[in-house]
Amino acid sequence: MSEIRKVSLMAVGSVTARDVAREAGVSVGTVSRVFNNHSNVAPEIRLRVLQAAEQLAYVNPGPASANGHGLSEVGFLFSPINEGTVAASNPFWGGILAGVETEALKSRIRLTYRSIGSLRQRPAELVSVVQGMRLGGALVVGPAEAAVIQALQALQIPLVQVEGYIRGAGLDAVVSEGFEGGRQATAYMNEQGHRRIAHITGPLAFGTRPRSDIYEIELRAQGYRAALLDAELPVDEGLIEGSNLTPQGGYEACRRLLARKAAFSAIFCANDSTAIGAIRALREAGLAVPGDISVIGYGDDTDIVEHVTPALTTVRIDKEALGATALKRLIARAADPTGVATLTMLEVELIKRESVQPPLR
Repeated sequence: MSEIRKVSLMAVGSVTARDVAREAGVSVGTVSRVFNNHSNVAPEIRLRVLQAAEQLAYVNPGPASANGHGLSEVGFLFSPINEGTVAASNPFWGGILAGVETEALKSRIRLTYRSIGSLRQRPAELVSVVQGMRLGGALVVGPAEAAVIQALQALQIPLVQVEGYIRGAGLDAVVSEGFEGGRQATAYMNEQGHRRIAHITGPLAFGTRPRSDIYEIELRAQGYRAALLDAELPVDEGLIEGSNLTPQGGYEACRRLLARKAAFSAIFCANDSTAIGAIRALREAGLAVPGDISVIGYGDDTDIVEHVTPALTTVRIDKEALGATALKRLIARAADPTGVATLTMLEVELIKRESVQPPLR
């Protein structure tokens, strides 16, 4: 999408709402609420904003949109796990984008897409680029690092994270219920008789135990561990392998598991892409799925699972609902900039297909 250079409170001449906010010592959101006559502004703050506008000769053109909430332009800032990933062509992130687009149409909001993966290590440039987009608010989609979130917060526009979360950042986030999804997937394998269940997760950081820095992926791993403990099974760290969450990453992780010659009869994969790679590695090793090894994916990405034989058991995420819910949360945040930050979790569902069966031995 091309950038559309409008904001919910437009500039007149050379003076902008951001200039008023800076002069008054408040956020742009507060300036917007003052000029749109919202009641949740303290009288002294309202007076300070109006005095700043008068001093700067700022002329308020009135609400930029007649959509009832004043948020006219929103950014879909995509922070991919792997550089080069395009949200629109990826079945998982594309589903979230579709949900945002549908809700944006209903809410009469223009949507601007931008991948920010290449700007992660250059926060000053990131701020400059996003500032130039003239957004009224933004969705930060994917596992953005804390430094990225801090840089974007400096813009003082409403922000909501989607399928990503930074503890302590004071930022709203909308995610799927990864812990429960990982627990359900692993428990189902155990119910089928599997006792040695491997796990292919995301990129790992090593400390007292291997863990992923990606919030949603780590939740799935925690669910996996909890299901094993609930079944009074040991958590064998030798059965956990990291990956970059691509088919090739799943393939390489599964090969490492096999090379270790550790006994296992099932694999829970952190997403459908890694499951595809794992199945390829198992077949190359002469192992049948699910005859020798059962496999569960995660995400229920239609473009992937429709082309897998056997049909892939997976955890379904309602990706469009994630996108729509995130945009609704952003609208609510724009209306109430000082409210308590919330973490919203959407339910997931285990979809049982043909890639899991009881172990033969």
